[in-house]
Amino acid sequence: MDLETKIQGAREISGRLLKALAVISGIALFLLMCLVSYTVFRRYVMNNPVLGDAELVQIGMSLVVMMAMPYATFSGAHIRVDIFDRKIGAWGRYLGDVMARSLGAFFLFLLIQKTWDKALDAHEYGDVTNMIEIPVWIAYGAITVGMGGYALVLIAQLVVQFLSGVKDYE
Repeated sequence: MDLETKIQGAREISGRLLKALAVISGIALFLLMCLVSYTVFRRYVMNNPVLGDAELVQIGMSLVVMMAMPYATFSGAHIRVDIFDRKIGAWGRYLGDVMARSLGAFFLFLLIQKTWDKALDAHEYGDVTNMIEIPVWIAYGAITVGMGGYALVLIAQLVVQFLSGVKDYE
């Protein structure tokens, strides 16, 4: 089995796993939309607000954003600025991508360490939200998983980039 086949197989497997995270994100977003619609109806039509709706939305948004981030990076759905691409050529784009991915993975690693520690502390001390007492380690855990997936995607992209070289670099 040649290297290209192995890379393609790994890309398909990781793509499925990352897509599963994105589906979780989409489901969470849909549920949040339903929750917000319901709470608006209860607040303004029935004059009976839902207790803790803001807390649910805040924790839910951490799931939505962080579970979608790795798949967005994997599929190239993020914003890419290419103002200087023609001037810097293939080598400049190659080195710029190496630098961006390396720095991104490094800083994500630092953030992962901090949020993991924060999640463990929140779990150990039983930290909860103010109104309906949702454990806050859930949000920290989602952030940690999302950033971990994002960092792994960046590292995998770096490996593929190094193996492919600068020839015909887009």
